[in-house]
Amino acid sequence: MSDATLRCPKCDSELDTHERHGVVIEECPGCKGVFLDRGELEQLIDAESRYLAELPDEVNPETAYQGRHRRGIVERIFSGG
Repeated sequence: MSDATLRCPKCDSELDTHERHGVVIEECPGCKGVFLDRGELEQLIDAESRYLAELPDEVNPETAYQGRHRRGIVERIFSGG
């Protein structure tokens, strides 16, 4: 990664960089925008698929994809958890 400061294309604030579950994201503290580099959206989708695949057998993701399951890994990544 270069030493250049990343700036938000919307509000020109300096972006904060976070690593969440192996995915690096840039977040704007000004407008709360989230920016992903090439391939990071696919990493998030793969992580969500792994999360759903690890649900207990008695939980059907087709009918239980509500509440905490609906949020899954994507919420955990962006919430900093």
